[in-house]
Order: sequence, then structure tokens, then C-alpha cells
Amino acid sequence: MYYELYLDVLFLENLLADYLLLSLLNKILKTSVRRLRRLFGAAIGSLGVCCLYLFFIEGTWMGKLFIYVVFSTVMVKIGLGIRDWRECGRAVILLYICGFLLGGIFQWVQRQNSFSLYPFAGFTLISYCLLSAFMKWLMKLRKHLGNVFETVVGFHGRTIRVKGLLDTGNQLRDPIFQKPVSILTEHVKQELCGSEEPLYQMIPFHSLGEPKGLMPAFFADYLCIRKRDGKEKRIERPLLGITKEPLSSQKEYDMILHPDLLE
Repeated sequence: MYYELYLDVLFLENLLADYLLLSLLNKILKTSVRRLRRLFGAAIGSLGVCCLYLFFIEGTWMGKLFIYVVFSTVMVKIGLGIRDWRECGRAVILLYICGFLLGGIFQWVQRQNSFSLYPFAGFTLISYCLLSAFMKWLMKLRKHLGNVFETVVGFHGRTIRVKGLLDTGNQLRDPIFQKPVSILTEHVKQELCGSEEPLYQMIPFHSLGEPKGLMPAFFADYLCIRKRDGKEKRIERPLLGITKEPLSSQKEYDMILHPDLLE
């Protein structure tokens, strides 16, 4: 049994797949290299694979060593311009993870659809777009969740634990003493204060739906934020504004922290 292998087709298929993988890594690692450089790196990797098939050693242990270690490393170093070997190793691992995901999406797209386009090129481009969109959403979610902190609020002997979002867009301050204002939802305030009604002061604010509004706010006893390094930042007499609107549709947090609280 034998089969015919067209090296030009093999080269183009690997070139496309490798270029798309390098482009995906370029977004993840934020290396910002030019397309021509990524294309050159993909061409080196694809040419190396074709050489292994040309000399019939692609299935040997030496051939696999070249494919999975040598060519991948060279392709990443050239295509992404990574000089540090540690970063290069990390990039190679990400290359295989993205390649695995791209292959899985490719098979799913292939089962779900039938196009008149050249199958490999069409399915690969569609798979890349889906994987790229997923990675973009995942990175955005990671950045968003990276600003959520475990927070303890104390008021007149009562304490609650909530998740607080450190929002740089929150510039709300007390107009007299310029004290930063964090924001709680109404149900969290009720949980914190119980039947006791705190002494309010009104904080002017403006938003897209309400250009001139007033937000009730009160002084809690303390606010304790657990930082990423495990240390805690304690703020005495924090000023907390109250909103009846939910702060997060997915209930990822119940409080918006003023960015100055962690400075």
C-alpha cells in the first residue's frame, strides 16, 4: 500500500496553520511582530516538515524530535522574535495548546458544515476565527476577574464578606473632603446594617442615564481588602455609596471599590 504526497500542498497547508498559530500567539503574548516576520517563521517550520517527508524520516524518533522540539522552537524564536529561552519554552507550550484547540475546532467545523471552498483552507480559517474570538473573550474575562478582590466590611459590630471590583472608572468622591466613595448594592447594605439605619449624606454623581443625581452614602467602621500577595489593606471609616441597581449581571461582585483605596 502506498500513497502520493504533494510537497507543495503539504507546504502550503502547514504554512497556513503555522502562520495562524503564530498570529494567535502574537495576540496572547503581545509581542507585536509584523506579519512578514510571522510568515517567515511559519515558512521555516513548514519547510522543515517537508524536508522530513522528503527524506522519509517523519515517522522516526528523530523526525518527531525535529517536529515537536527543534522546528517549533525555531519557528517561535524567528516568527515572534523571542530571545529569552524561558519565554521561548513558554511560547512553545502555548503553541501546542493552541494547536490542539485549533485541531479540535477544525474537526467540529468539518463535521458541522460542507463548503465548496478548498476544505483545509476554509475550515482552518473558520477554526482560527472561532478560536481567536474565544481567546479574546477569555483574556478579557481574566483581566476583568483579576480586578475582583475579597473584601470585608465592618459596621457597628457586624461584618460581611463581599467581592469588590476595583474599577478605575469610579471617580466618585465626597464633594467637601474629597474622600473616595466605594459603592454597595442595596441588599448588601441591608445585610451589613441589619435593622439599623445608618446616617446618610448625599453624594452628587452623574451617569449616562442620570446627568445630575444624588447617591446616599454612609461611613462604615472599616474596609479590609485582601490583595493578590495575600496581604490585607485596611481602610478606616470608608465612605460607602448605595445603589439599588445590580452592579454585575453575572453576580461576579457586589461592590465597586474606589481605585485610590489600594494606593
